[in-house]
Amino acid sequence: MPGPYKIPRMKINITPLLLLCFLFVSGCAPEIGLNLAVPSLPEPEISVDSADTSAGVKVRVGKFVDSRPEQTVVVIDGRKVDSEGDLSRLVEEGFERYLRRVGARISVLNAPTIEGQIVDWSARIEPGFPTSEGQAVARLKVTVHDSRGHPIYHATFSGESTTSHPMLGTDEVQKLLTQAMASAIEAAVKDDDFISQLSKGRIS
Repeated sequence: MPGPYKIPRMKINITPLLLLCFLFVSGCAPEIGLNLAVPSLPEPEISVDSADTSAGVKVRVGKFVDSRPEQTVVVIDGRKVDSEGDLSRLVEEGFERYLRRVGARISVLNAPTIEGQIVDWSARIEPGFPTSEGQAVARLKVTVHDSRGHPIYHATFSGESTTSHPMLGTDEVQKLLTQAMASAIEAAVKDDDFISQLSKGRIS
């Protein structure tokens, strides 16, 4: 009497499938070269109410030194991309525009001065399916000097930005970085202690 019929097992080679998935996810990574230029910061979106305490304050925006421990501005799936251009000037211009937006007057003489350091400004991108994830952080150390050059105030301000997109390209990564720094500067110009020190810093 014949034995029971055995259904043959199908042998599936999963290696090509895994390789295909890896190549697909890798293809979702932004096509960014070895360097990335960061554009100017976006226009401030600060409410008019925020201008009350800083209206009429005179201030000079001094130098912001790039004190990041390395030049990497983006890490994409473990690959490092260095920054290109003058990040210090971007921050200085950003402070000038954001301070004007809250009613301050930018001056070069007889005014308290703000200066500081860029401690962190970077983004991390994780390619994936169906969406890639991105997160950027920015951190500034800010010092206020009175109109005679004496330091009177120190503070650290931070900003973050996140995004999720099926295909994160260069434009999206740049926007992510500028939004993070814009948040850090906005945190400064909306800080009551910071504005108060600027008001006290002008010595006749």
